[in-house]
Amino acid sequence: MKAILLLFMFGLALPADDLEKTQKKQLESQVKTMTAEAESLERHGQLAAARIKYAESQALIEMKNVTDAIKRLDEQIHKRVKDNLTESRKLYESRKYKEAAIALDEGMKLQAFQSVLAYNLALCYYQLSERTQALEYLAKAKAGTVDPKQRQKLLQLVAIFTTGENGLSVNDSDKDRISRVNRLSESIGVEASLEDAGGEEDPLPEDDAPPPQAGAPQPTKTNVQANVHSNISASRRSSLCNALGDLKSAVANSPAATFNRANCAESNGRTSEAMKLLEKYLELAPSALDSKDANVRISDLKALLSLPGPNGSEIRRLYASVYGALAERKYDRALTDLNKAAALSPEFPLTKWKLALLYEAMGDIDQARENFTAYEQLEPEQSAKDEAILHLSTLDAKRIKYDEEVDTAGDIIGDLFNRSMNLTFNGSENRSALRVKRARATKKEEAKSKGRVGGFAIPFAYAQQQLAQASEHLQIALALFPLGAEANELMGLVFLQANDGRSAAKSFDVVASQGLPVSFYAELRGSKQDQAVKCELNHDRLRFIYLSSYDKKGKPAPPSKPAGADGLGDLVIDPTAMRQKTFDSLDLTLAEIKKVETDRGQLKLKLAQHDLTLSPIYLPSFTPIEGPQARRFANNYTRLFVRYPGLEDSKLGTEGMSGGEKFAMGMKIANASVDIAMSGFGGIGAISSVQDAISITRTIRAAMASLSVSFATWEKSVDDQQQLLAGKSFKSIPMQPVSLAFLQDIK
Repeated sequence: MKAILLLFMFGLALPADDLEKTQKKQLESQVKTMTAEAESLERHGQLAAARIKYAESQALIEMKNVTDAIKRLDEQIHKRVKDNLTESRKLYESRKYKEAAIALDEGMKLQAFQSVLAYNLALCYYQLSERTQALEYLAKAKAGTVDPKQRQKLLQLVAIFTTGENGLSVNDSDKDRISRVNRLSESIGVEASLEDAGGEEDPLPEDDAPPPQAGAPQPTKTNVQANVHSNISASRRSSLCNALGDLKSAVANSPAATFNRANCAESNGRTSEAMKLLEKYLELAPSALDSKDANVRISDLKALLSLPGPNGSEIRRLYASVYGALAERKYDRALTDLNKAAALSPEFPLTKWKLALLYEAMGDIDQARENFTAYEQLEPEQSAKDEAILHLSTLDAKRIKYDEEVDTAGDIIGDLFNRSMNLTFNGSENRSALRVKRARATKKEEAKSKGRVGGFAIPFAYAQQQLAQASEHLQIALALFPLGAEANELMGLVFLQANDGRSAAKSFDVVASQGLPVSFYAELRGSKQDQAVKCELNHDRLRFIYLSSYDKKGKPAPPSKPAGADGLGDLVIDPTAMRQKTFDSLDLTLAEIKKVETDRGQLKLKLAQHDLTLSPIYLPSFTPIEGPQARRFANNYTRLFVRYPGLEDSKLGTEGMSGGEKFAMGMKIANASVDIAMSGFGGIGAISSVQDAISITRTIRAAMASLSVSFATWEKSVDDQQQLLAGKSFKSIPMQPVSLAFLQDIK
């Protein structure tokens, strides 16, 4: 009987085995075709294109010869970049800057070690007196720099290139204080506040404060929530503006410091002082690359000063709040205050202009159209009317292009997460045929570790490449609507995959400001079983949406309720659309959470009754599990719990290396997988640039190719948005003369 039963079961298994073998042969055939194309590209010296083609084949099935080919190409690319740097350095030191730039541009085509090549290109263009081009490449270098000290040097160089100044000659004490100011200027709204002891120029007595008007908008529920969050850690922040004020005499002749003081005066309601400081900035830096923006700000301040009476004072106070909110990335607060200012003086055109730009940046083209139209009707100058008409003419085309780019990026990222978590029941019926399997990291060191993290894997080269492609689409979307919620939701996820928590927070601030949850994907481990989850962080609660559970063999099972239309708990949430009301999820109030803490490469949630472990899904490399790299990785996620739900008792891991770890790890810190965990995707296959790393001009030039909108028209509308959102960014104060030494160090 047993023998008959075994034969029967074997007979049933044969069709399934035959089907899998047939599918596997078909996939192997497709890979061979793609491999042949890659080999041809490699023979013709097109190494980057060949690597892309090899990586694409891994989406179908992993084959050893392809993995070996990618490793071989990486070694060749590394050698070529090194040779390119040696050649271009000789040209640079011979003062042949144009020839050096041409050589470096060739090196950029290899798509590796972009930050080093971009830094040297910046030096070449600066030596050629092409400062705008130099700044573009310097921004690209900054995007790939994670070391805090190196990043500060780059930021100071950005200020030097922008203003034309040189470094200050200061004593060690002042140097330490300037360093602190520079660090605080990078963490406004997190570790630094803008309030200072200077007060306002013209505060209103309470009795004279204008009463609320009937048409004045009241804060919405979303805005109230966001403002609660905005003030959570205010008492723990250091005042950037007070620290800057203490340095007044030491930095009196620094254009960057003068510019920053103008920002502080403007954000604290001292309109006249801000205007005078901006005028002084232009005197100190007559050739500043942002002189046009500074002159626009001066004109705006003059217009504000012309408003009479109590209403004028209140509008100036509201504008000061708007400037501070924009600096802290509290966009909902800025929108609320601008609407209040519009209600107080409906005939003041500047407010309509600012509202229109802010709504346009958010992708709300209906509100943008309404305010641009009102501005065009209120403004007497024809040139100003023409600017509004220009914006109005591009709104619909920009929205279409934005949606197209977000949809494409969402498809790429959604597919990666589906594959990585083995959600075979989502989407394509052929997904299982792609042989996407739940897998553990195979490195011996990791296999021995008790603290498993990110228990899913897909081919790293393929994941890196797909994430880079998604980021390119998102760059275009963000050039059109920089505060678009959907693009920033996806961009935050991409930054987390690049191990860049600082940039992820900037994207997620946009998301939170529009009342949406900040989200990431993880494996939730409890006492019963592992589950794939989407982690949603709201201002007052946490929600873990179940995407799948797994049995002991790793076979996935869908949740009892659909996890949204995409099975990913809604990868992208449209702020204007209705969302599924209930999910199969674990919902927690903040009171139920005792603490969130970094535990090596994972997060521990300590609840009243039990503990939970979160292992963030990490696609582009082995997830770090030991040492400072693991803690830095997990800290990116722990900080999200601090910033958005406001769980300030959360415990971050120490990002430095202890003495014991130094002894234990020794030379392991130079391991390739550790390098990737420390600096995004590493030199090859990285996101070479995101957001500020590619000039917006170049981005939109590529984006508009298929649309009937003139380049000049589009460029002007983007410049106006950037002037509103980024025109008041603080500058790093240079502390030493500019160093234009060529950089050749690559790993």
